[in-house]
Amino acid sequence: MDRSKIQAFIGSDDQRPTSKLQNSERYMKYPKKSSHILSLICWTGLLEDSQKSSRKRIFVRILPVLLILFTLGIVVISLIPVNMDFFRTLISLCSYIMSVPIWFAKRRRRKQLTVFLRLLYEIHRQTMKWKISLTLYGNCISPVIVAALNAITSNRAELTTQLAYGYAIENLHTQLVLIFIKIVIYNTIYPMCPTLFAFLLCLFCRRICDQVRRLTLLIEKCSPKQFTVSFQSNILDQKRRIDNTLFLLQRMYYLPSFLMCAASFCSCCTLVAWILISMDYSVVLAMILTFFLYFFMCGVLLLACLWTAEGLPVELEAVNEEFHKKVHLRLLVNAKTDEIDFEKHLSERSVFVLSGCDIFHFKRGVILTLAAAILTYTLRLLKM
Repeated sequence: MDRSKIQAFIGSDDQRPTSKLQNSERYMKYPKKSSHILSLICWTGLLEDSQKSSRKRIFVRILPVLLILFTLGIVVISLIPVNMDFFRTLISLCSYIMSVPIWFAKRRRRKQLTVFLRLLYEIHRQTMKWKISLTLYGNCISPVIVAALNAITSNRAELTTQLAYGYAIENLHTQLVLIFIKIVIYNTIYPMCPTLFAFLLCLFCRRICDQVRRLTLLIEKCSPKQFTVSFQSNILDQKRRIDNTLFLLQRMYYLPSFLMCAASFCSCCTLVAWILISMDYSVVLAMILTFFLYFFMCGVLLLACLWTAEGLPVELEAVNEEFHKKVHLRLLVNAKTDEIDFEKHLSERSVFVLSGCDIFHFKRGVILTLAAAILTYTLRLLKM
């Protein structure tokens, strides 16, 4: 790989060549290695390569139609019970309804995602570890676990009638097949899909944080005499490439991140309300385990996104501070004042903070605020 071409392509000034970066066919590729994550997001139509083969092209065109139809089916099923509370039902449905615009928003940014994966591979080549694979498999198998728990509940007949849009089904095998298939499909729409997008966000943030941390360690190990102008220029060049990936990350998750957090917030409110209502232990164990699994996935989605995304400004602030310290030490050792003011170049740039529609900012301090908001709105929901 020609490193000089990459540096010339990225640019040598402060302005990021975004239009050139996004229109370059060279960066419309990512490493051709066997990766379950790449295969999954490619088959779901979120990459440019999703249009290459005929099978993927057909599947990508059918997928949004199925997503909309199944979401409408969830809405119809939720409105079937008699004497239902429409407002509470609408809040619980928000999670499923938001999954559709989340997918379409990610689909709209498939070009940026392809560019981002290529740039991320350029600055930090890393294979998928077993912990990441285990988390991915656990997320993908969660709809099967939920379907199995629903199939063994004592109210299987009522659940089957609801899933069949009001038609009673008495055959046991038909009940089990219907429950298993529909619950797997509905739980794939939510919470699996938003959780998968949040998992990708955490993975991307983690890899960028690792690269920024390596940059900080490189500056820290460098002696003041070795911290020359060329070394500082190299550091700024690597920092510029990281800034390019952060710019694309913000564009990709600008709307989806807000929708994911809003859907998780609605789910947490409804699940906490259900848990508080069912404190008399009259509900079967399988149903309790199902709701706690839902709550775990929704809560972990929020906490993981907030905690991991907040690591970006923390690491960026650390590399800026270490750079400033090394510049001061070099000036003291050499007793020179004619050095290029790279320190001013870094201090003038604000530290990156991921945001969702400029409404929700991913900071760890928001965790307690969200927990208090969930409890507050849950209690208000129960009093209505």
